[in-house]
Amino acid sequence: MGMRSAATVIIFVGFCFIPGALSIRNSSCPRICTPHGFGDPVCGTDGYIYPNICELKKKTCGKGVNLSPDPDLCHRHSGSKCEHKCGNEKDPVCGTDGRTYLNRCMLQVEICRLDIALSHVGPCNNISAHRENCPVDCKQAPQDGPVCGSDGNVYKNTCQMKLLTCGQGVVRTNKKYCQTTRHCRESCWRNARPACGSDGKLYTNVCRMKSKNCGKHVFEVPMAYCVTQERTSHSIGCPVSCQNEIEKPTCGSDGFIYKSECELKLLNCGSNRRVSRVDFDKCRNKLSKCLKIKCNNDFDPVCGTDARTYTNNCQLSLATCLKGIQFAHIGNCTALKDQEPCPSDCDNETGEEPVCGSDGNAYRSNCHMRKETCGQLVIQVDSHHCRTTALCNEKCSDDRNFVCGSDNKIYRSECEMKRDNCGKHIYVVPMKRCISGFLFKGCSKICPTYYDPVCGTDNKTYSNTCFLDIENCRSRSLVNMKNMGTCAEPINEIPKNYLY
Repeated sequence: MGMRSAATVIIFVGFCFIPGALSIRNSSCPRICTPHGFGDPVCGTDGYIYPNICELKKKTCGKGVNLSPDPDLCHRHSGSKCEHKCGNEKDPVCGTDGRTYLNRCMLQVEICRLDIALSHVGPCNNISAHRENCPVDCKQAPQDGPVCGSDGNVYKNTCQMKLLTCGQGVVRTNKKYCQTTRHCRESCWRNARPACGSDGKLYTNVCRMKSKNCGKHVFEVPMAYCVTQERTSHSIGCPVSCQNEIEKPTCGSDGFIYKSECELKLLNCGSNRRVSRVDFDKCRNKLSKCLKIKCNNDFDPVCGTDARTYTNNCQLSLATCLKGIQFAHIGNCTALKDQEPCPSDCDNETGEEPVCGSDGNAYRSNCHMRKETCGQLVIQVDSHHCRTTALCNEKCSDDRNFVCGSDNKIYRSECEMKRDNCGKHIYVVPMKRCISGFLFKGCSKICPTYYDPVCGTDNKTYSNTCFLDIENCRSRSLVNMKNMGTCAEPINEIPKNYLY
């Protein structure tokens, strides 16, 4: 009897330590990861590359794998095998090797293997940018827009994109890469939290507001600006501004903390949002939690859905915690009622530099921005917020890391290439495009710097096939390729992660 009890205990202890028991699915693990969102590919502590943080948590649920604090863990120079767990999502991107990859994750694997980089989102343009055929006008063009271009700008249709960016090699990309098209195809839940748009219209919720205004700069503003459209007179007397109000923290029945009772009414006007003031003790836990957010005073203003300008994103995050304020747009908030007259002609604007708009688009000048976005409350913001103006004012280092631009010019670095082409879609292409016009004598050749080792028949490892070709030329065809990979670690076949 005593022996049987002991055996039972041993079996029970053994059962508790079965490895499989530790990997039982945690309730916090995501079951579904949508193709859109969740960010860029990430490196796990297991050394694998995952499409995004959601896929990492989903595929490693209960296995103790986390986001690697050192992203270089998934790079070849750290001993990585460049293994990956990429999906088959079709979201083409172009690498600096001139090849198109199925998605960002597949490119990340090649970045690990060859140390290349992302050239631009969207497929590579096989025709030299300066030789592409451009439309003369778009009067008869199909209205297939709005279109998100690889330069980060939104266009009315494909024809307009080609017309305005002629010779820049701009291609059509996934709508998620542009600010005003990001929510175009989003499936909206039947959430009955009404939202007031900057166009003065009342929407069922924020999601419907954004999806119905695909390609337009429409953002959420305080409910007080839309209550006049309601059928009932329940909301008469709603405050439009609380600037002169004395700040007195107020706890709302929705669990949020407002600066004053005026602000509570401003953000919750109308018969659909009945929020009242309650005893502040009910909000003390919320206050202690939010005050743990510590922010600096770095100046990069953003506008919140309360029509207030915040110093930076962190300050907005604090407001989100306290009273549920969301991001409206980058830059300072604009006057919602008083709008400046729109210019009708910008042909005489000379000397103006490209500007970045709060809608995420880059424009030829401030005048062009006001003309093309008339009535959409778009303002000029810091240049780093737009893709083609991000490096306009950058101070580039003197390091020489020569690149070939899509305009077939050689630049000292990618930074200088983008700075010198402020507002234009100039991207990195394979160096051979820029040196094809040069004439080399004998076995002279300029080779790319990426590391994709091959082993020669002389049992020496070469950085890539280009260097092997030079040796083959010098030795008069005595040295050929023995195998891919290093001589110590040969591989059977060439990895192919690209489409074409």
